[in-house]
Amino acid sequence: MWKYKMQSLSGIFGLAFGLACFVPAVYWMRYETSYDSFYPDAEHIYRVYAVEKQSGKVNEGVSRIFEKKLQEKFPAVEASTVYLIEQENCSVEGIPHVQLRTLYTDSTFFGIFPQEFVSGDSRQPLQVLNNIILTETVAVRLFGNAEKAIGQQVQTKMKSSLPPYTVTAVVKDPPANTNMQFDVIIYHDMIKYFSELPEEAQWTMFFMNLYVKLHPETDVDKLAEQMHDFTSRLGVNTNIELRMLPISDVRHQLNTDVPFTLNFIGLFVASGILLLFSALFNFLNLHLDLFRQRIRELRLRSVHGASEGQIVRQMMFELLCSILLALFLACSFVEIIRPAFAGLLNITMELSQLIQIFVVCGIGLMALILFIGFILFWKLSRLSTSPQLEIRITGKPVLRRMAVTMQLSVSMVFIVAALVVMMQMHFVNQKDLGFDSRGVIQLSGFLDYSGKIQGALERELATIPQIESITQADFEPRHKSDIYTMITDVEWPGKSSFETPAFNVIYTDSRFVETFKLKMVTGEWWHQGETQEIVLNEEAVREMGLSEPEGSIIRIPSIDDASVMVEYKVVGVVNDFHTLSLRNRIQPVIFLPSSQASNILYIRVVPGQDQEVMQKIAAILPGIDATLADARLTPVDELYNHLNWSEQVGLKMFSVLATVCMLISLFGIYAVAAAATSRRRKEIAIRKVVGAEAGNIIRMFLREYTLQVIAAGVVALPLAYLVMSGWLQGYAYRMNIPWWLLGGVIVGVIILILLTVFMQVLKAADSNPSEVIKA
Repeated sequence: MWKYKMQSLSGIFGLAFGLACFVPAVYWMRYETSYDSFYPDAEHIYRVYAVEKQSGKVNEGVSRIFEKKLQEKFPAVEASTVYLIEQENCSVEGIPHVQLRTLYTDSTFFGIFPQEFVSGDSRQPLQVLNNIILTETVAVRLFGNAEKAIGQQVQTKMKSSLPPYTVTAVVKDPPANTNMQFDVIIYHDMIKYFSELPEEAQWTMFFMNLYVKLHPETDVDKLAEQMHDFTSRLGVNTNIELRMLPISDVRHQLNTDVPFTLNFIGLFVASGILLLFSALFNFLNLHLDLFRQRIRELRLRSVHGASEGQIVRQMMFELLCSILLALFLACSFVEIIRPAFAGLLNITMELSQLIQIFVVCGIGLMALILFIGFILFWKLSRLSTSPQLEIRITGKPVLRRMAVTMQLSVSMVFIVAALVVMMQMHFVNQKDLGFDSRGVIQLSGFLDYSGKIQGALERELATIPQIESITQADFEPRHKSDIYTMITDVEWPGKSSFETPAFNVIYTDSRFVETFKLKMVTGEWWHQGETQEIVLNEEAVREMGLSEPEGSIIRIPSIDDASVMVEYKVVGVVNDFHTLSLRNRIQPVIFLPSSQASNILYIRVVPGQDQEVMQKIAAILPGIDATLADARLTPVDELYNHLNWSEQVGLKMFSVLATVCMLISLFGIYAVAAAATSRRRKEIAIRKVVGAEAGNIIRMFLREYTLQVIAAGVVALPLAYLVMSGWLQGYAYRMNIPWWLLGGVIVGVIILILLTVFMQVLKAADSNPSEVIKA
């Protein structure tokens, strides 16, 4: 190994890097597809949700009546529960304010989602109203430890008249890969209240998460088909149909704000597979070439009595040592990159699970290499005793060239992917959002049920001279639309009965247009105090087909009672602007006057004064109210940039893959070039004897490697173009892949390859032919 250290180390380090990139990719896919799968019988747990038949709008939640009727009509439903999760302001003795992520449910929750209890009542922890269960972290934070928390009281701040909650138990913190992150679990009066509403009202309520556990022998497909028209067969809310979703699929099919799609993660895993196979071919190619260079040594062993079996065992042992060294290096690399990878993706990477995946992949890879190696070495051992030895070892190394070409192809795919992601990010960053985002700050994260705190906050902010305008609005930049702000029951002049488009509703105030510096296409924004006037964006006007939108009467369901339609007068049309990431087209938006505090403020400041104003606001918040301790100040530009976080991460990952793969290819080609020039030294010497110049020999070698790069490009570039074009289809607003990018990649790779092998070729071309022939 040391004698041929360049070839050996190139293959070993390449294989180690390939495996070190592949294992975290597999862990990520497993992590993302295993949300809530740790619960007992998770394979039998399903989420039930509703879909509107005409518009296709997805309602993630349902109501208690759905759970009740499913239990009655479907014996296959073994258990069920409903819950909802919201933030709630609370206080305890000695701590005047704490904001808790609260899961509201009842005792049925534990029939599907059992928890690990640390202390307290583990049998009936939610026996009566206002019983509260704390996570271990919250118990320690509020009361010092889990045991002291039992029996303590937690006062809610929803209303001063509400009774306190009584702590009955403490459970372990939920793991990171769950859709049900909570600080506390409460059996709240509103769960009981909504359950006792008239059934006809409950059939139109969609805000509770419903899960069912099915009997193990249930025919899931048949049950799902029966559920589709369940409400229609009951004669209630015939506009919807019910769907079921395995609990492990909820994160990526119902969660509307997941930064990475499964398609992207799958693409990364596929890239890891390509990189690993590229490293594998490089490893086998280099090691096979190494043994081919030692074929005379093997032949001497055969002449001195070594059998084919002994020769094969020797080569297999040497190969096994190289594999074990590569696995050791790969394990070290995985441990080194684990914190960076986890931080980049904002996930937890448990070492034990990572080691399990590494062991499985490592053993599988070792078995594959040894199997292939055994076949190749058996043939090589036969070759070592062949009388046509010279003919066979000096033939054209077709397999070796194919391996190098494949490595170059994979490298080009990664390079194109990284460049396309980078160009799309530049396109996104340069895209006009439709409003001037500079100098706009979002103030959010606080809870104010009465509106008094937000009112006091706005009055204090108005005293800061650098603030030009303040508005409240219940929207935030998101990846996808919030289903709770989408409505389909909108009526306008000329609407046909077949039209059911979904409109995004933004509740705001009279200062929204000036704070965001939007342009009024026609009409004006409503004035303060107006409650029955609305503004549409351009897309909403196009969706409705209104030729003269000003003065049109639009009927929208009441926010208090969806069965009551309220009439609003359109007073203006505002220009389209992006409220979602550029993966989505601009949606039709209806702007309505807000009747309650949104707990989200947008503040426009004098240009260039952002940081100074943010410091002033942060200084005055504690003096207004203790609940404002949770408030967050974020420039709007950062909010929109965060929507591109997955692209930024993708760029980094594909850049790393491209770099690693290119380095593997370059080291492999360097080693192959060194071996090729050494093997062909007599050919070079004879060419020089018959009159060939050094320049001719150099051009001969460089032409060979250039043709290899071109051949790799013919395979890689169409594939890369198709893959990345498909990726770009996920964006409603996207760049086109330019032809010069593909050509530039080929030229760049050719230059890199020629620079890599030039010194080896030059050394061979300048060698003394007489010395070579004598040798």
